[in-house]
Amino acid sequence: MKPYRILSIDGGGLRGILPLRMLQEIEKYTGKRVHELFDMMAGTSTGGLIASCLTLRSKEDPTKPRYTTDDLIDMYTGKADTIFPIRSGFHKFLRTATTLWNPEFDGKGLEKVLKEYITEERIKDSLLPLVIASYDLQANKPLFFKTSEASEDETANARIYDVCRATSAAPTFLPAYSFVHKKASVTAIDGGVYINDPAMAATAEILRYADCPFYNRSGLSQKDIVILSLGTGSYTGSITEKEAASWGQLQWITRITDIMMKGVSQSTDYEISELLEDGQYLRLNVNIEEEKYSNMTDASADTRNYLLDELNKQLISTGFCEANKSFLNKLVLNNLT
Repeated sequence: MKPYRILSIDGGGLRGILPLRMLQEIEKYTGKRVHELFDMMAGTSTGGLIASCLTLRSKEDPTKPRYTTDDLIDMYTGKADTIFPIRSGFHKFLRTATTLWNPEFDGKGLEKVLKEYITEERIKDSLLPLVIASYDLQANKPLFFKTSEASEDETANARIYDVCRATSAAPTFLPAYSFVHKKASVTAIDGGVYINDPAMAATAEILRYADCPFYNRSGLSQKDIVILSLGTGSYTGSITEKEAASWGQLQWITRITDIMMKGVSQSTDYEISELLEDGQYLRLNVNIEEEKYSNMTDASADTRNYLLDELNKQLISTGFCEANKSFLNKLVLNNLT
């Protein structure tokens, strides 16, 4: 049986440029575009935005995606300061002070960019099946936006704009996002609060529903699944025993989001590694050693260049595609069988 190929992309704000560059290199190596290499895409937060945009259909040719990885890299480069405005001097001080009572950013910049790239498309119209994670505060439970569900239930057929805004609403950084989904009012926040890497959610989705008409993959089993999971960079710094014992709310709030995201991603990596055999799963990520470059909302060119330089040193210049040739061949050969 053909392998079922899943692309999973972590949350991580503007560090989403890292998985996009990885995908750009994989496209170059395989000679295939992303939508040709996978059967499903899953994402959380910035990963959900990337997956959603990569599966938007072209208006000229609905069998092809509207945006390339180059287009989205340009978005992360050219629109970064619109999404997360850079502040300095008094404005920086004022913003820092007011974040004790308000989100750091008002969301208007993100919404402006989303409206430039996304119109009225709905999740049912995606080029590939999607699984996008968010969390509903009103129901106090995880919220997954799924193409398979939307294909059978029109009330679950959310606008891609709403999906992207909901999955990106990171607490402390952006306001929660409220809208109507499946005939109920939801107040959504970033899915990274519980599932920053949605690879396990995507695996559960296809194993549970492979036989349904939407997927039409009767007989598919665990051994048929192939997963590429892309991280958005992981800060390697640790918290000392003294800091952990003495910190209060103000100190923890600046670090807890990154700790939480890293922890749940590492948990998923462990679970998938235990679940699948060698050759079925590949996790790619970049270590961020300098704390000043770890802020996922930092739109400065210095931080972006540091991240891309580290990606080049740690993966691209070491020939990560050639090193994982056997795995990548599974993605390509699926098109030929």
